[in-house]
Amino acid sequence: MTKYLCTTALAAISLATCFGVTEARAALKVFVGYADNLRPSGFFPTPWLGDSGVVSQSGPETFDAGAVRIQNTGASAVTISGMTVTLNGGANVFNFWNPLVIPAGDNGIFTQTSQFNFDTSDFGGGVVGGILPPNPAAHGIGGCSSSGLGAADAAFCATVRPVVSFSVDGAPVVSFTDTGHILDTGHYDFINGSLDGNESIDWNAIGTGASRGGTGGVPEPSTWAMMLIGFGGLAFATYRTRKGTAAAAVAV
Repeated sequence: MTKYLCTTALAAISLATCFGVTEARAALKVFVGYADNLRPSGFFPTPWLGDSGVVSQSGPETFDAGAVRIQNTGASAVTISGMTVTLNGGANVFNFWNPLVIPAGDNGIFTQTSQFNFDTSDFGGGVVGGILPPNPAAHGIGGCSSSGLGAADAAFCATVRPVVSFSVDGAPVVSFTDTGHILDTGHYDFINGSLDGNESIDWNAIGTGASRGGTGGVPEPSTWAMMLIGFGGLAFATYRTRKGTAAAAVAV
């Protein structure tokens, strides 16, 4: 008989063990970048399609597109489904990807599936705050990616942050906020501010600041903790439902 109630401590690792959420399903790192091979640049995202350990639904072609990379650091494959990217507070939604299996230790990249159908740099407005590279506060991108924005501009940028959402192995959807505005290239068309005439931005850990040369990083702990707590709540609710059904049957 399957047990639905656990007495382990309410911590991420305990919940993972308690409710069968394997380490592989939680050991994911999420990155965002921008790929532009229309013009030469030293900031093109690496690794990329065709590299060892990279899986994707996209093929070799001309890219001018945002990109999401999910690194599976776990010991078993995971299936990512329902990948959705929203821009401008939900005004622009991209959800045309099929489920993707990412083997253990590999990377899955979600980007354009046909030429320019994920050109996320084209969905911003003007340069917020008037900050363009090479202003040091802009971290090489400018606009909403800048750390030197005034209060009003920063408040606006917070309302239009890109959001990446997906499901892991059919579990409830989790969402990550691109606080660095990498996918929408600072919420303006970066070709108008790029110093090398290219829009490429190397991989930045989602939920961190913006660096055109990319960053390292780990998954957002709060997001994964909430996901695991959600698993716990679902399992406990199922336990209560089954317990109540069994009691009713005994009463009859």
